[in-house]
Amino acid sequence: WPDGLTAKNIQSAIAEFERSLFTPDAPFDRFLRGDEQAVSVAVKEGWRLFRDLGCSACHQGVNLGGNLYANLGVMGDYFSERGRPIQKSDLGLYNTTGKEKDKHVFKVPGLRNVGKTGPYFHDGSIASLDLAVRVMARYQLGRSLENDEVDYLLVFLNSLEGQYQGRPL
Repeated sequence: WPDGLTAKNIQSAIAEFERSLFTPDAPFDRFLRGDEQAVSVAVKEGWRLFRDLGCSACHQGVNLGGNLYANLGVMGDYFSERGRPIQKSDLGLYNTTGKEKDKHVFKVPGLRNVGKTGPYFHDGSIASLDLAVRVMARYQLGRSLENDEVDYLLVFLNSLEGQYQGRPL
C-alpha cells in the first residue's frame, strides 16, 4: 500500500478477506442441489457418518458451523488430558464474559474449506485434520473412531471446498 497502514486500507483488507470466505459451488453443494454424480460414494458415506455420529448437532447450517458456541470437552476433560498447562486462550468465551460457565466455550467453526485451513482448534495446536476429527470425536462425542470412519469423514469434509473467484481452491 503506497499510502501506508491506514484505517481505510485495514478496512479494505478485512473486506477482501471476508469476500474470500464465500466459496460457492463445492461438490457437496452440487450434491445437495440434486446432482448425485457431484460426489463419490465415499463422500456420501462420510456425510451419513457426520449426521449419524452427531457432528451436525454443532456443525450445522450452510457453513456447517459458525453459528453457535459450545464447550470443548463435553465427553471428557480435553484440557487436563492434553498434557499442557491451561493458557489464557484455553479459557475461551470466559475471557470476554468473565462467567464461570463460559470457561472452555468456543465458537463452533464453520467447516467450509476446512481441509485448507489448518492448523486446527482455538490455539492451532492440532496440525492435521485427521487428528482434529479424532480429537473431536473423543471429546465431543465420546467416540473412538475406526480408521475407515475417519477416512470417510475426511473425504466428506474435503468435498466442502468450493471456488474462489471462479477457480477451485
